[in-house]
Amino acid sequence: MKTVIACALACVLMTGVAMADPFRIIVTSKEAPLVPNSVLHLAQSEGYFERAGVDVELIPVEQTPMAVTALRTGGGEMANISVDSLLGLYTGGVTDLKAVGSTDKAIPYIIAGRADLTLETMAGRKFGVGRPNSLDHTLSWTVLQFLGAKPDKIEFVPLGQPNVRGQALAQGRIDATTMSIGVFTAMPDRKDLKILVDVNTYFSAAPIVSKVNVVPRSVIAERAYELDAVLEALTMAARDYAADPGKWVDAMTRARPDTGRDTLEELAKIYAGSWTVNGGLQRKEMDFTQVWLYRTEKYDNRDLVLPGAWGDFSPVDRVLKKIGISDKGDAVSR
Repeated sequence: MKTVIACALACVLMTGVAMADPFRIIVTSKEAPLVPNSVLHLAQSEGYFERAGVDVELIPVEQTPMAVTALRTGGGEMANISVDSLLGLYTGGVTDLKAVGSTDKAIPYIIAGRADLTLETMAGRKFGVGRPNSLDHTLSWTVLQFLGAKPDKIEFVPLGQPNVRGQALAQGRIDATTMSIGVFTAMPDRKDLKILVDVNTYFSAAPIVSKVNVVPRSVIAERAYELDAVLEALTMAARDYAADPGKWVDAMTRARPDTGRDTLEELAKIYAGSWTVNGGLQRKEMDFTQVWLYRTEKYDNRDLVLPGAWGDFSPVDRVLKKIGISDKGDAVSR
């Protein structure tokens, strides 16, 4: 009799696991993007979630506002959104979401310039920006100042979107500009251009976290096991791609057959130090990000929302306790 009861109980438990709702992650791209945030898609297609023991479903939406709405109305358990959007919610009194990690901390920005230009010879040159006080303008000023390029001696020229600035750079109408590495690698003719500030140097000079993975407080309380498994899978994928960039190239070749392998190999080298091998949620970078954002005209120096309010380190700390801390970047700070 005891054996029969035990078997029946096991069947019930197995049925419950099989019938459990998937852990839904809301993403703002239908396919793997050509940036480290691709790990959200690749963890699914390359089996990392499955190996971590969690059933994940990716829910694509168009933009961050839609991702926030979907998450707050029960359309998912996690969403990949901008830090700016999360802080905007907290500033407005909406505090039901928490950042628990990041799969792509920074927009992969570079400063590209004419081949004969150096940071030491920037004075008097023309630097293309989107508009006065735009994100790329203020970031560029911060990076140039950090690197000793004296931005107060540079002429900033408002030109609009990155592709327009790229065209202006290629045509010689400006001498340098900030753009994503993707825009730069897509430019058809780069023989007279070079990268003045690479992705890793740019982020080191301005460690502003762009996107985070957020969850409702209820998920932290009620679905902790699945949450930890998701974070473990994402971290293990990031570690694999940091250790062997060729693995990312192979995975992306399968996920994005529309993109040439040469382009992927070039990007893999650029992203070598950008993978969030320790979960991506670090206190020093969160501090810098919130102070910088609150100095922008959108927030106008309102009272700061401290990282302890909008971020929760406990899930990723449990994961790091299990798998250990990597020394390949993404330095842990609490």
